[in-house]
Amino acid sequence: MSLGRLIAIVGILLLGACAAPPMRAAAPPPPVLDPDAACLKELRDRRVAFEPQAAMPAGSCSIANPVKVSADSQIGWNKPGLMSCAMARVVDRFETQVVGPAAQSVLGQKVVRLLHMGTYDCRNRRTEATVAAAGTPKGESRGGRPSEHAKGQAIDIGGFELADGTVISVKKDWRGAGKRSEFLQAVARASCEHFNVVLTPNHNRLHADHLHLDIGPHKLCGY
Repeated sequence: MSLGRLIAIVGILLLGACAAPPMRAAAPPPPVLDPDAACLKELRDRRVAFEPQAAMPAGSCSIANPVKVSADSQIGWNKPGLMSCAMARVVDRFETQVVGPAAQSVLGQKVVRLLHMGTYDCRNRRTEATVAAAGTPKGESRGGRPSEHAKGQAIDIGGFELADGTVISVKKDWRGAGKRSEFLQAVARASCEHFNVVLTPNHNRLHADHLHLDIGPHKLCGY
């Protein structure tokens, strides 16, 4: 082989070694779900029993991404509750991380049913002053701030049913030194870690029979 041909071959090999690797097509970005769809998917993944509801017209009584829940991933509900998907997600976590463990720790058994007194309700906030002025338990003030119930961001819990059929009632069992009171107090105390506003019988007489839990913009742990 001639010297010139040898040099040419070596040059070709060097050029091939230095050539840039072929360009690879960039992988397509993963699909991004919109927040409403992502929330609904999470409820399904967590096995919450719910039905998506039709969008509501914008206004003071309007729910963002409404759902009707009949049971969360851990326990059944005494009746379906209409609320925002975001609220349903928080309630399910609350039941899983607070109510269930507290029942096992304090009472030694499971909670099988959540006994709630209401979720969505198109009304203004109730205060002791408005109730006294109206002379009725409703007592909503005209022109007052809409309740978080009016946005599907609140639930009023009246009690819990245990696996043996025992009913733990906020109205009857909140005060006292027994296990039932201890359970309710533990649930209320820990609920402040999940909800923005927690109102109990310790707050005022309007909450003598239930725990009000909401994810509104205000902060108050009324335990």
